[in-house]
Amino acid sequence: MTALPDLAVRGRAARRTAAVGALTGHAVRAFARNPVGAFFTLVFPLAFLVIVSSIVGGATTGADVPVTQFLVAPFAVFGVAQASFVLVAVDMAGLRESGVLLRFRSAPVPAWAVLASRIAAAMVSAGTAVALLTTVGALGYGVQIVWRKTPAMVLTLLIGIACCAALGLALSSLTRTVAAAQSLAQAVLVMLAFVSEVFIVGATLPRWLDALGTVFPLKHFALAMAETFDTSPGYGFSPGHLAVLTVWGAAGMVVARLRFGWQPRGAARPPAAADAARVYRRELSPPVSQRRSWTAVLSAQTGHALLGLRRDALAVFFALVFPAALLALFPAVFGHGLTHGMPMEQYLFAGMVAYTAALTGYVDMPESVVGARSAGVLKRLRGTPLPFRWYYAGRTAAALLISLFAALLLALVGTAFLGVRLDPARVPALLLAIVVGSLCFSAIGLALVALLPSARSIVAITLGTLLPLCFASEIFVVGDTPLPGWLTTAADVFPLRHLLHAVLAATDPAAGGSGVALGHLAVLIVWTAFALLVAGRHRDAPT
Repeated sequence: MTALPDLAVRGRAARRTAAVGALTGHAVRAFARNPVGAFFTLVFPLAFLVIVSSIVGGATTGADVPVTQFLVAPFAVFGVAQASFVLVAVDMAGLRESGVLLRFRSAPVPAWAVLASRIAAAMVSAGTAVALLTTVGALGYGVQIVWRKTPAMVLTLLIGIACCAALGLALSSLTRTVAAAQSLAQAVLVMLAFVSEVFIVGATLPRWLDALGTVFPLKHFALAMAETFDTSPGYGFSPGHLAVLTVWGAAGMVVARLRFGWQPRGAARPPAAADAARVYRRELSPPVSQRRSWTAVLSAQTGHALLGLRRDALAVFFALVFPAALLALFPAVFGHGLTHGMPMEQYLFAGMVAYTAALTGYVDMPESVVGARSAGVLKRLRGTPLPFRWYYAGRTAAALLISLFAALLLALVGTAFLGVRLDPARVPALLLAIVVGSLCFSAIGLALVALLPSARSIVAITLGTLLPLCFASEIFVVGDTPLPGWLTTAADVFPLRHLLHAVLAATDPAAGGSGVALGHLAVLIVWTAFALLVAGRHRDAPT
């Protein structure tokens, strides 16, 4: 008679295990279908590893250990944190906001199984990132796998993933919407990566920045992982760093336990169809048939585009806050030396101006158009008197205005605090470079939208090409270390490097003349014409 209860218990345990497995598989597929998450988890760290390894070449430390030996660990930590902190926070916030999390409460699945499946999926994604980076490092750049330290690596990864996942759950519990969770999580991770020996390895940070990084868990995760790749004697265990990760993980679980909720919290975006109808009515009223002037139509479309971008906190962060922070951070970390013959601050100012013009035109603007297409706005637009050219012109004008505002913000930060010098006589040349560059990258973005008529998001493609180009075009590179010749040659083909040199010509205090770099501007114009030709040939692509 006692066998029947035992069988029932084992049956319930088997069903729960199967439920966790099914939910984990679903979560892994959801992560894989998230283009932004997949990019930052896999593509971005890998591209970072390849480019930085190409720059340092065969450089070695004093102990004849390749410098690349110390690059896999921090980049892998970024991918792991992206998968287990950002994606967990965004996924849980999205499930709650859409009502899926609430429906799980009425399903025959325990609450812990839902959370466990998300964390298990994060472990799969994080493990994939580490395996990919380690394999590429070992096969392509001579990175040694220290097998005696493999147990320490596994333990470090498990504790690090648990810590990041707990903090992701806590963040999702503290935010009201998925947009807030995504913006806050991504911004926190990117900014901490610069002060936690993830993006900047081996540099001497200012004391206050070093202390700030030590407070948070990402630095301890990076240092513990770095120990497992160190070829020096020992077994790679870092009890102190692992203890800090454990404490942070426990704190995250306490917050998640106290603030976690299954019900949507309001202030969420309306459903896609209702949102599309609302945007559609607003953008097309009053009708164009009332013979509004072209300036009024363009102004209205630009205003609506700016409103949409302003509500995208992540886009605002990467277009405005991130470049200003880098402009202030890099001189504090690397000192006030020279970069390609000019003060680092001066060079970085030009680089960040070029970066924002490219980002707003090539990443943010196309993504807004694809979002409107997916929501059905562009399809409805076909049945109205408003020509598509005004819709696209408004988006392009909005990207240009944001680029100009970002340049103004960078100029204020640079001139007020960092000693950046701008010659008033060459400000028109700077404005010309920004306008031509923004229009160029907006045209390329529209061409990409036209070439991918069924895409629902293209951020993975645009960011996946822009960020490597930033490194190849020497926008994020400081100091006078030359890039490999093949990388420079490849960068010369694309417009970003020419935009950088056009801005440098207008802002270099040692240069004379008007500051107008006709050759580089001509390359940008050629790219613009080519992109518009591609977009025009595919203008009948489905919307």
